[in-house]
Amino acid sequence: MLLGLLRALFGPKIRLPSDHVTRISGAAKKAGAADAAAAAAAIDKIGALPDIADIATTKRLPKGLDALVREMLAAYERYVEAVAKAMNLSEAARPGTPEGAVCCKIAPIGVTALESMVIFRTVRLWRDFPQVAQRLASLAEMQIKDIQKHHVGDPEKVAMTSKAVQQGRLDYARRGETCPFLDTTRGRCRIWEIRPMVCRMQHVRGDVSRYDPSHAEHAKVDVKNIRLPIRQQAALMQLEKRLVLQMTPFLFPNLLLLLQLAEGQSLPEVGEAPPRFGNDGLVVAKANRQNPEAKKFQKEKEKQKRR
Repeated sequence: MLLGLLRALFGPKIRLPSDHVTRISGAAKKAGAADAAAAAAAIDKIGALPDIADIATTKRLPKGLDALVREMLAAYERYVEAVAKAMNLSEAARPGTPEGAVCCKIAPIGVTALESMVIFRTVRLWRDFPQVAQRLASLAEMQIKDIQKHHVGDPEKVAMTSKAVQQGRLDYARRGETCPFLDTTRGRCRIWEIRPMVCRMQHVRGDVSRYDPSHAEHAKVDVKNIRLPIRQQAALMQLEKRLVLQMTPFLFPNLLLLLQLAEGQSLPEVGEAPPRFGNDGLVVAKANRQNPEAKKFQKEKEKQKRR
């Protein structure tokens, strides 16, 4: 046991590009200070929402939660852009773009429940959601199996900092499975406006193909990660604990857990009419009563003809 602990503490670390720690200069922090403060203010507003800790039992989100999470993400995006400009990273490739699409072959990790809920509410309404859900299930199973095969002991008790998780993530990344939310024909992220912070932070310089773990020079990939400032990270983690949703740091399993929580439906906010779903699991389109081709108008035309 002692040797295992020593190896974990002092042995070689298995790192993926998103694990790299980037020091943010004082000038860059100053450039993004206002937007970092805006992100902190959004987090505080989320924490002040009524019944924020009751989502697991009510299966409804507090009114305004979706908008506030989007506000937080938008503020963080502005922070990232301000810091990137100050650090001369504006031209670097980013995940979810044609230039950085190779980055979308490594599953996002470090995704919060708040981010997952907003993404779930969005993609659950897609016409191709059943196909996306099947893909999510397949990839989530791969992730879990890749980690568990390196774990000794209770499979339900795997520390996220363990070597099993590190090696399992690397094994999964080497599979080269593309994220279900990447439009492979355009090389663009389908959830760009609400994509996870872990995807937003990454800036790849030089040869982007090195990002691929199967690349011979993967260890030389030049990645700069602009994370949320420590104070905001701590506030977000405290808020996550209050949610008691037992989410994972992995996006794909999280979306499936939320689908289970919602019993196959969606997660409406308090006071929001839940979407109607048909037997096929798809959203039932609302009737357009202003459409001249609608049945209501067709009946009127028939009456006029008979007259």
